[in-house]
Amino acid sequence: MDIKILTVRLEGNRVESRDIPKIRGYLAGRFPQYLELHNHLGENKFNYGYPVIQYKSINGVPNILAINEASKILIDIFYDVKEIDMKDKVMSILEKGYVLKTRELKTTERMIEYRFLSPWLALNQENYEKFINSDSGERVEILKKILTGNILSMAKGLGYCVDKPIEVFVNLRPVQVNYKNRKMIGFKGEFITNFIIPDYLGLGKSVARGFGTVGRVGKGFV
Repeated sequence: MDIKILTVRLEGNRVESRDIPKIRGYLAGRFPQYLELHNHLGENKFNYGYPVIQYKSINGVPNILAINEASKILIDIFYDVKEIDMKDKVMSILEKGYVLKTRELKTTERMIEYRFLSPWLALNQENYEKFINSDSGERVEILKKILTGNILSMAKGLGYCVDKPIEVFVNLRPVQVNYKNRKMIGFKGEFITNFIIPDYLGLGKSVARGFGTVGRVGKGFV
């Protein structure tokens, strides 16, 4: 199936990955009527579906991606937004670049290699314990199973019915991640799969905050 991805690139600004949640927090606070910006349902309840608006730092430049109908929200909010208050600094938006692309999302006969451009948050409390108590071979199998589940969840969340088994092979290394002022284990590296994933979409936990961003190997990603 095809999906439409609108990317809003905030030109002329440089940010660190840690700044991305601040951008998300500002926009969510200013436009609380749009659930897609923050996924909060109120009363400590959350929408756990696949995020259709995702915030990224791509080569140090803040980008916001919106999938399908969510693109209308980005166009609406950025009509008026001239700056973003990130608490410790204010980012002026002098120029916005809008790019709308149609991308495939589907299983394929060939294997495609991808790279995590930002740390992939694969582990929750339950599988973290299992992971650290396993040997290296078992850890690879755990990550393969989790990544397969992440791909299936993304496909389901975007309305695609997976019509054949997902195959995954991983070459990943652990990295330390600061997440909500807690130290966690994330993973960087490459994987191959028989599923077409549009560039810059995320897999795993907290993809709306920029984690688990994927890029196809060979496209010159940094």
